Amino acid sequence: MNMITPIAGLEIRDSLYGQLDWLIAGRPQSPREACAEARRLVDLAIADTCQADNLWGAVDAFHDHFDLLMRTIDLKGADDAGVGDLRARCRFYLEQVEALA
Repeated sequence: MNMITPIAGLEIRDSLYGQLDWLIAGRPQSPREACAEARRLVDLAIADTCQADNLWGAVDAFHDHFDLLMRTIDLKGADDAGVGDLRARCRFYLEQVEALA
Protein backbone atom coordinates (compact mmCIF):
# COMPACT_ATOMS: atom_id res chain seq x y z
CA MET A 1 0.00 0.00 0.00
CA ASN A 2 1.39 3.38 -1.00
CA MET A 3 1.17 5.80 1.91
CA ILE A 4 2.70 8.72 0.03
CA THR A 5 0.24 11.42 -0.92
CA PRO A 6 0.97 14.59 -2.82
CA ILE A 7 1.48 17.64 -0.66
CA ALA A 8 -0.79 20.49 -1.71
CA GLY A 9 1.99 23.06 -1.32
CA LEU A 10 4.17 21.18 -3.78
CA GLU A 11 1.37 20.98 -6.32
CA ILE A 12 0.81 24.73 -6.01
CA ARG A 13 4.55 25.37 -6.28
CA ASP A 14 4.77 23.20 -9.42
CA SER A 15 1.96 25.13 -11.08
CA LEU A 16 3.66 28.43 -10.17
CA TYR A 17 6.87 27.32 -11.86
CA GLY A 18 4.87 26.17 -14.86
CA GLN A 19 3.34 29.63 -15.12
CA LEU A 20 6.79 31.21 -14.86
CA ASP A 21 8.11 28.93 -17.60
CA TRP A 22 5.14 29.95 -19.74
CA LEU A 23 5.99 33.64 -19.16
CA ILE A 24 9.61 33.02 -20.20
CA ALA A 25 8.57 31.31 -23.43
CA GLY A 26 5.79 33.73 -24.33
CA ARG A 27 5.46 36.96 -26.23
CA PRO A 28 3.83 39.25 -23.68
CA GLN A 29 1.49 42.06 -24.62
CA SER A 30 2.95 44.11 -21.80
CA PRO A 31 6.52 43.46 -20.63
CA ARG A 32 5.88 45.47 -17.46
CA GLU A 33 2.89 43.35 -16.55
CA ALA A 34 4.88 40.18 -17.32
CA CYS A 35 7.66 41.33 -14.99
CA ALA A 36 5.19 42.15 -12.24
CA GLU A 37 3.51 38.76 -12.66
CA ALA A 38 6.90 37.00 -12.54
CA ARG A 39 7.75 38.77 -9.29
CA ARG A 40 4.37 37.85 -7.80
CA LEU A 41 4.69 34.19 -8.78
CA VAL A 42 8.25 33.88 -7.44
CA ASP A 43 7.22 35.52 -4.17
CA LEU A 44 4.41 33.01 -3.80
CA ALA A 45 6.68 30.08 -4.61
CA ILE A 46 9.30 30.95 -2.01
CA ALA A 47 7.07 32.10 0.81
CA ASP A 48 7.81 29.04 2.96
CA THR A 49 11.51 28.46 2.32
CA CYS A 50 14.34 28.36 4.82
CA GLN A 51 17.34 28.91 2.51
CA ALA A 52 16.86 32.64 2.29
CA ASP A 53 20.35 33.87 1.35
CA ASN A 54 20.98 31.49 -1.55
CA LEU A 55 17.39 31.68 -2.64
CA TRP A 56 17.21 35.46 -2.77
CA GLY A 57 20.43 35.56 -4.80
CA ALA A 58 18.89 33.20 -7.35
CA VAL A 59 15.62 35.17 -7.27
CA ASP A 60 17.45 38.44 -7.95
CA ALA A 61 19.38 36.84 -10.83
CA PHE A 62 16.14 35.45 -12.28
CA HIS A 63 14.38 38.82 -12.11
CA ASP A 64 17.36 40.66 -13.62
CA HIS A 65 17.49 38.28 -16.58
CA PHE A 66 13.71 38.18 -16.95
CA ASP A 67 13.54 41.99 -16.98
CA LEU A 68 16.28 42.06 -19.63
CA LEU A 69 14.42 39.42 -21.64
CA MET A 70 11.22 41.49 -21.56
CA ARG A 71 13.07 44.69 -22.53
CA THR A 72 14.83 42.91 -25.39
CA ILE A 73 11.56 41.49 -26.69
CA ASP A 74 9.94 44.92 -26.35
CA LEU A 75 12.76 46.71 -28.21
CA LYS A 76 13.99 44.14 -30.72
CA GLY A 77 11.16 41.64 -30.98
CA ALA A 78 10.87 38.03 -29.93
CA ASP A 79 12.85 36.83 -32.96
CA ASP A 80 16.06 38.67 -31.98
CA ALA A 81 19.12 36.43 -31.80
CA GLY A 82 19.80 37.24 -28.13
CA VAL A 83 16.33 36.24 -26.95
CA GLY A 84 17.08 32.51 -27.05
CA ASP A 85 20.11 32.93 -24.80
CA LEU A 86 18.17 35.11 -22.39
CA ARG A 87 15.36 32.55 -22.23
CA ALA A 88 17.92 29.83 -21.45
CA ARG A 89 19.40 31.96 -18.66
CA CYS A 90 15.95 32.69 -17.23
CA ARG A 91 15.17 28.99 -17.18
CA PHE A 92 18.53 28.25 -15.52
CA TYR A 93 17.86 30.72 -12.70
CA LEU A 94 14.26 29.56 -12.44
CA GLU A 95 15.54 26.01 -11.90
CA GLN A 96 17.89 27.31 -9.21
CA VAL A 97 15.01 29.06 -7.46
CA GLU A 98 12.85 25.97 -7.73
CA ALA A 99 15.59 23.73 -6.34
CA LEU A 100 16.21 26.00 -3.37
CA ALA A 101 12.54 26.60 -2.64
